[in-house]
Amino acid sequence: MRSSRTSGPSAAGTLAVLCALCAVLLQPTEAPAQSAGARQLVLPPPPSGTHSLEIINADAPVFLAPRRGATRRGTLARGARFPVGRRIASDGCDSAWAEIAPSTYVCEQHVRYTSARPHTHTHPNMPEGELLPHEYAFVAVDGTRAFARPEDYFTDEYVEAMGAGFGVIVRRHEMHRGVPFARTRRGLYVESDALRRARGSDFGGVAIEPGTPLDIAWVGRRGARMHERRGGRVVRRAGAREVLHVRATERGWTELTDGTFVRTRDIVVAAPAERPEGVAEDGTWIDVDVDAQTAVAYRGDQPVYATLVSTGKNRPSHATPEGVHRLWVKLAFSDMDNLEREDLESNYALERVPWVQYFEGANGLHAAFWHDDFGRRKSHGCVNLAPRDARVLFDFTEPALPPGWTAIFPTPDERTTYVSVR
Repeated sequence: MRSSRTSGPSAAGTLAVLCALCAVLLQPTEAPAQSAGARQLVLPPPPSGTHSLEIINADAPVFLAPRRGATRRGTLARGARFPVGRRIASDGCDSAWAEIAPSTYVCEQHVRYTSARPHTHTHPNMPEGELLPHEYAFVAVDGTRAFARPEDYFTDEYVEAMGAGFGVIVRRHEMHRGVPFARTRRGLYVESDALRRARGSDFGGVAIEPGTPLDIAWVGRRGARMHERRGGRVVRRAGAREVLHVRATERGWTELTDGTFVRTRDIVVAAPAERPEGVAEDGTWIDVDVDAQTAVAYRGDQPVYATLVSTGKNRPSHATPEGVHRLWVKLAFSDMDNLEREDLESNYALERVPWVQYFEGANGLHAAFWHDDFGRRKSHGCVNLAPRDARVLFDFTEPALPPGWTAIFPTPDERTTYVSVR
């Protein structure tokens, strides 16, 4: 699906006032060095007993220098606690800049100092054994109403009406006066019967061991016949998307490594691709084959993972952009919608789509939990991945998203993963 956002997430809500510890400023001392012509002062550390700084605003922006106009490096998760570094007074932050790592700064208006020890975890934070980081659901009935309180349901005093297909995150389920409700991430109450749960596909790709050739294929349609020889006796029928290993293809038939044969038209082959110009010999890149609807992750010339995807529908307004693209941002989550489009018969809005990697404008790789049709064109331009695959590729690409962060922007001189769409 295509996101309405064309940049990384910004800090949510009104910025919090400084906590009492941050406001206690002693006589500052001047830093020995200045940056970009701006005067910088190294401030005294927070009071004794402070062990960490805690992020209090969701998606707080973090920068590569403590000054106005510095390059944004990413965003931080609310609740993450980082070690206490230097405090620097400079332009661009009305209070002070807090250093959370070398050359990594956040404005103190997004933090509070605490006696708790530093603690971060990887985002999305995955529940044990789950495919998805949240309980996602879709509006099943057009015009479904969302209420600020359960009792408002009985007087029909609603906050908003949602279109069929709109996605929400369910935090918990409650019963009020015999009516089941789902409480959403935004704190609104929706009648449970008006929602359908999104379970996500359990499909997953294939890891390829080092030194192993790319010989992966999938059955394209359920019931494809496996023959003992070309045109020979049928030994079995294969299931849809069953993984096969290819030995050779000739005259409309494909020989598999187990000695059986299948008609080439009945399978989807992950074909090898040449490393794009500009990608280092040990660099990471992902080959997306639009015709085959496959994606193969490479480290240098070695394939490491192969899977089926769903790229943009076969129409000019939905085509996935071809060419070689450099990842420009990785996000643990991104809200996606097309609500600004008035030329469409229907719109969509989705909360916190996980494992998002944009490579060209608002086109990117991301998990798709609303369908299980991987291997067929489906999206508005993005590369849809099954949840398992989205997580694998998010962990594979460079740069890695540090624990406690919700987004990271690669720097121009940093090694970054490329996406080749052909």
